[in-house]
Amino acid sequence: MKTVKNDSLFLGDPLQVIEYNPSQCLDWLAVQTPRNKLAHSWVLQNMENWVERFLLAHNYPRVRTSAAYLLVSLIPSNSFRQMFRSTRSLHIPTGDLPLSPDTTVVLHQVYNVLLGLLSRAKLYVDAAVHGTTKLVPYFSFMTYCLISKTEKLMFSSYFMDLWNLFQPKLSEPAIATNHNKQALLSFWYNVCVDCPENVRLIVQNPVVTKNIAFNYILADHDDQDVVLFNRGMLPAYYGILRLCCEQSPAFTRQLASHQNIQWAFKNLTPHASQYPGAVEELFNLMQLFVAQRPDMREEEIEDIKQFKKTTISCYLRCLDGRSCWTTLISAFRILLESDEDRLLVVFNRGLILMTESFNTLHMMYHEATACHVTGDLVELLSIFLSVLKSTRPYLQRKDVKQALIQWQERIEFAHKLLTLLNSYSPPELRNACIDVLKELVLLSPHDFLHTLVPFLQHNHCTYHHSNIPMSLGPYFPCRENLKLIGGKSNIRPPRPELNMCLLPTMVEASKGKDDVYDRMLLDYFFSYHQFIHLLCRVAINCEKFTETLVKMSVLVAYEGLPLHLALFPKLWTELCQTQSAMSKNCVKLLCEDPVFAEYIKCILMDERTFLNNNIVYTFLTHFLLKVQGQVFSEANCANLINTLVTNLINQYQSLESDFSNQRVEISKASSTLNGDLRALALLLSVHTPKQLNSALIPTLQELLSKCRACQQQRNSLQEQEAKERKTKDDEGATPVKRRRVSSDEEHTVDSCISDTKTEPREALTPTSTSDNETRDSSIIDPGTEQDPPSPENSSVKEYRMEVPSSFSEDIMLATRSQHTEEQSGNGKFEECKEFKDLQTSKDSIGAEEDSEFPSTSISAVLSDLADLRSCDGQALPSQDPDTSLSISCGHSRGLFSHMQQHDILDILCRTIESTIHVVTRISGKGNQAAS
Repeated sequence: MKTVKNDSLFLGDPLQVIEYNPSQCLDWLAVQTPRNKLAHSWVLQNMENWVERFLLAHNYPRVRTSAAYLLVSLIPSNSFRQMFRSTRSLHIPTGDLPLSPDTTVVLHQVYNVLLGLLSRAKLYVDAAVHGTTKLVPYFSFMTYCLISKTEKLMFSSYFMDLWNLFQPKLSEPAIATNHNKQALLSFWYNVCVDCPENVRLIVQNPVVTKNIAFNYILADHDDQDVVLFNRGMLPAYYGILRLCCEQSPAFTRQLASHQNIQWAFKNLTPHASQYPGAVEELFNLMQLFVAQRPDMREEEIEDIKQFKKTTISCYLRCLDGRSCWTTLISAFRILLESDEDRLLVVFNRGLILMTESFNTLHMMYHEATACHVTGDLVELLSIFLSVLKSTRPYLQRKDVKQALIQWQERIEFAHKLLTLLNSYSPPELRNACIDVLKELVLLSPHDFLHTLVPFLQHNHCTYHHSNIPMSLGPYFPCRENLKLIGGKSNIRPPRPELNMCLLPTMVEASKGKDDVYDRMLLDYFFSYHQFIHLLCRVAINCEKFTETLVKMSVLVAYEGLPLHLALFPKLWTELCQTQSAMSKNCVKLLCEDPVFAEYIKCILMDERTFLNNNIVYTFLTHFLLKVQGQVFSEANCANLINTLVTNLINQYQSLESDFSNQRVEISKASSTLNGDLRALALLLSVHTPKQLNSALIPTLQELLSKCRACQQQRNSLQEQEAKERKTKDDEGATPVKRRRVSSDEEHTVDSCISDTKTEPREALTPTSTSDNETRDSSIIDPGTEQDPPSPENSSVKEYRMEVPSSFSEDIMLATRSQHTEEQSGNGKFEECKEFKDLQTSKDSIGAEEDSEFPSTSISAVLSDLADLRSCDGQALPSQDPDTSLSISCGHSRGLFSHMQQHDILDILCRTIESTIHVVTRISGKGNQAAS
């Protein structure tokens, strides 16, 4: 009965009723239309009579909103009706809404009527007469209708009507919050997204491209209403410009030079927290402005350079580094592409600006626990590094020197970088700090050697001499609770502090016991030890290797013994080989330091596998004689020799009697055996015992025969596999699987065999057996006495260590690095080839550094710092500092992959042969003396 009454209302003219109370009548119609076919038909067929009148022209906002809801009710879809909101947003909730064909027909009918009103909408945009909100429901509903590309293409024929509405009626008047403009831009943006046809209408129209960048924007960051309005309007506006730039290079170049874009960069991007969407779009535009295409003309490239120059200069003038670090990072990450760009930052006090940002972030990192600024710190330091590196090739220029001198905060900056080196900082932050510190030292060596070295020395000594327990953060390497690190990432240190000290009590497992733990320790400490090594290299070049630096060098090396880093031995071996007065004085200071004697003592007693590294072994042949009195007394040395002999005999006797098991055990124990044998040879070079265990020589001879038998079996297996591979290649048949002696054997032995097969070398015997030989000459360094193959020079242009991901890669690294190592490792003894002078062997040393050491060679830093040092020495041929600082840490990793040549059994055989020779001669001398 009620329905009949409702139907009867439509026998007359409903418009006459709506005139008296439009809001309530429109709301009533919106309720009746979905469930009353007669009402739905009338509302739909009479849209021309009421839509403009009540949706656009009416003065009351409530009436216009009710008219919009009535239009929504016309669409026969419950989901469509329920999701409509009159609020303005860039997000379209109907984007993925499926509609039936009948529903789509009705939607298009309504949508077409609204598009037809675009030409008349300009009658209602005069703010003085109509206010600034009349078109909001109109554009909100049209935006809501964009459920697919079809609706967007329906707009194309009405594009000029929209443009004539926007320009100049909405874009030019100086109105702070024109909501009509906001709603229009939101619709325009959405109608262009994923619709290049509509974007093309903009970029192909010269009138539009000329005027679209003119849009009145008030940047009043203190007026909350203005801020909220801009937060809604600006993303749509700059989004439209971005879409145009993505499609038209010509428009991109035109817009990049527009004054309003520079205004936006200057006045909006520093306020990213207030306008996040707009700032994101502006930086997207900036990326498009600086992007280069292969087919660009020279004038276009010049335009890009000019844009970057203008924008960088603008930011350097207007940004406050203490509060706008986010903008600085985002902008410089895009704009600083070449040395020219980075030097512009240097010349315009950009280093000072970035230092201010760093100081703020450094303070927040330690004091504001709710702030997560680690990522910002890392990114800022990355920009710092690129800017500093860009100055190095131009240090001869006066303007570059002057700019660096004006950066007076550099010393304080370096000290704050050091205070981020602790176990509370994540690895990416520590590595970023160390990379920047290295660059600072290379740029201004005198300043930083003078200030940093005493600070570092005092820091390490304090931890060694203090009884206060160290505060360890979540990133310090530990064997247990590794999974908890992620959950502790927000922990802050109690105060800014440098703490990269590794005391013996902090090491949970000796080298080789736990590969995962070894890797963690190395990853944590290696870059810091590399930095200390760089300080020493630079000090040598500047002839400022002070006593403080000598003490710090050996103290840090002593701490790093569990890591088996060969940086310290390599440096001091080179210094020992030179004849300069500075080198002799440094060696004298080193030998007088009690920590150095403790360093050598620890190698011989606790870290003998470290001797498998030829560089370490060669280092001890130089220095053990110099400090033997400080390291061991005669009695202690004799006791250690007896202990080593007893251990060797016991270890041999504990081997399995079964031959196949022996091969596995010998391979497992070869690293320890080789280290012990080398330690024994070193000790015998400085102390001749009264009597050696008579079982030593027979034991070594039996061990040698078994090692050779293992070699022969291995070679037979390799030959068999080679034949099987050849058969497979010739016949295309599936190869027979290799015989597995045992799973342990295959992993232990075969993984140690290099991919490059070489003939086993025979150990050389001394060329003279004169009784007049010194004990030094009896020291044979297996693997260093023959001419090695030529190394392949590698060049890695990164500071960061690339850690191999598998054990087999460690073997390959060590194998490759050994080739280069042998070129500079010839023994300086009467029975061995003489060491070459550092100056004459610089090419071999340089090649070796490139492939295995993270050091800067003397010649490299001399070249780079020629204008900053006061040295009078002649510069040697230089290397690229990036290359000389690059890391391929085969030796520094300290695994038994440091064993030289291609197979661990080959090395052990040569070491045993040499030891047999030494022991035999000593025993012969003892017998002669007794007779």
